[in-house]
Amino acid sequence: MQGKILTARYGVYTVFAEGKILECKPRGILRLQGQKPSVGDEAEIDPVDQTILKILPRKNVLIRPLVANLDLLIIVHSVVEPVFSSLLIDKFLTYARHQGIPPHVILTKVDRLKDRSELLLSIQRLEKLGVPVTLFSKKTGEGLQEVKDLLGGRVSALMGQTGVGKSSLLNTVAPDFKRQIGEYSQALGRGKHQTKEVILLPFGSGFVADTPGFSSLELDMTKEDAAHDFPGIGELALQCKFADCLHQDEKECAVKKAVKEGRIDVENYENYLKLINELPFRKTRY
Repeated sequence: MQGKILTARYGVYTVFAEGKILECKPRGILRLQGQKPSVGDEAEIDPVDQTILKILPRKNVLIRPLVANLDLLIIVHSVVEPVFSSLLIDKFLTYARHQGIPPHVILTKVDRLKDRSELLLSIQRLEKLGVPVTLFSKKTGEGLQEVKDLLGGRVSALMGQTGVGKSSLLNTVAPDFKRQIGEYSQALGRGKHQTKEVILLPFGSGFVADTPGFSSLELDMTKEDAAHDFPGIGELALQCKFADCLHQDEKECAVKKAVKEGRIDVENYENYLKLINELPFRKTRY
């Protein structure tokens, strides 16, 4: 029998198979083979003794949060509390591109903005990069139907800081989920963690993963990875003279030329420079 892993906790995996929910443990041979089941995995299971026999090949896998076989990575970001950050969004987009997963940005709490002029500029920047954006408000219902359409018929994961409203969004889209909502703390400047683990929830003919929030995002990538996967910059990387160009001080850099000519937004390039300064080199340079 084949099923999809919905949750993983303390070595026990909840598997959805043929309309049933089973609690399964992996066979010891998987551990010997170095295979660790993940939420989102398609697995062969033995329904009698409720064991996972085999993990089927993955089309992709995120390490943080640990979830496999995604069709879409939904970057949830608030316009207020936590404060809007184009750098953080660009980090998410780089991560999605690096893993080969199409991204979609949902901006929450938009009802709390009195003036949307700056937000519209940010949306234009993202759409120029080919990134679709949805504005969402739990209070007014803005964007609700668009989010429902987005989640239907595919396997998606919500990813974002603590307090941006991931669980609130899910509860609004599908009240039966009853996800516990985190209270944003102004005193701490961050949200209180509520979602403790990755959980894949059935929605329509697809699934959506709710994931734990975090206060900062550290990417398991190198400078060279970012040079090729950063949105709006990676597309030009192949035109640089040097294959290992980091688009900083190198000569005949197609990216720096595009920035100078206005073909790459200055904010994009500044965010790129900030990101690679946080990352290690792939190999030691002499």
